[in-house]
Amino acid sequence: MYMRRMFMMRSVRNLLETCLNVKPNENLLVLTDTNKMDIAEMFALVGQEMGAEVVLSVMTPRSRHGEEPPRIIAEAMKAADAIVAPTTFSVNHSTARKEASNAGARLIFMPDACDEVFLDGSLEVDYFEQKKLIDKLAFILEEGKTVRVRSPLGTDLTMEITGRYAVPQTGICHDPGSISPPPCIEVAVSPVEGTTEGVMYVDGAVVPGGPCKEVIKIVFEKGTIVSIEGGADAERLKETLESYNHPNVYCAVEMGLGMNPKAKIGQGGPLEDEAEFGTMHIGIGNGITFGSSIRAPGHCDLVMRDAIIEVDGKIIMRDRQVMID
Repeated sequence: MYMRRMFMMRSVRNLLETCLNVKPNENLLVLTDTNKMDIAEMFALVGQEMGAEVVLSVMTPRSRHGEEPPRIIAEAMKAADAIVAPTTFSVNHSTARKEASNAGARLIFMPDACDEVFLDGSLEVDYFEQKKLIDKLAFILEEGKTVRVRSPLGTDLTMEITGRYAVPQTGICHDPGSISPPPCIEVAVSPVEGTTEGVMYVDGAVVPGGPCKEVIKIVFEKGTIVSIEGGADAERLKETLESYNHPNVYCAVEMGLGMNPKAKIGQGGPLEDEAEFGTMHIGIGNGITFGSSIRAPGHCDLVMRDAIIEVDGKIIMRDRQVMID
């Protein structure tokens, strides 16, 4: 147990030093809930060793991704220089997170973080090297007008992205207001509302939900899911979306590309499920993080393997390789 803890602490220090760039005397907020106290305490301990002014805030677990934290924690987030948030559900798609970023807080969020993610190597990637690739893809997406997504199973989606800014999540949060959810390093863009059309075969994972045991067939029309077919995984997805009791949770708000070469679906929890290199995910629901006008009480990611991605007719990813200069 002691050696396991020591290996986990190495990854914790790497996150605080390399990714979050915590400096002595900075206000570091460790935001957690009662389910993730063990992990949060490691961040607090290492932050103190690094000379930061550490505040550990513990809340009752939220019920879903994007649910707002208590007001007192939202205020603390705005006052922090840096935030690390190992929580049961993601704080990313929340107004509190957006306001904290606008106030200049650097933030790493780690929903449903488990011990394995600190031990399996997915946090030991060369973040700066991957950033170079992610930044190139972000430029292409920002300059692009249309995206087509295909897969060997038959996925064929199209969407408009004209005028949308890309959202590179590189793991590097050195600038004020920057965010990232390592090991989920990715590049994403929000489709223009109402333009996502076609069929998607989800064979990777549903976040939240877990790796797919059976393929889920999803049909989009005018930017909204109109059909979900498959076995038990499809039924669970339907139940999850119905539980939000809001029509916007069916709307496409994100097209994201997994960029972590050491992440594996089913290996280290949901953060890895949408991070595996060569995968693509469609985010549905709340889109404020990606510049979408669509608001919803939660956010869900639908992950497929072996993505073939075209931007304005040019293939930029295929066979788990990035096809750019």
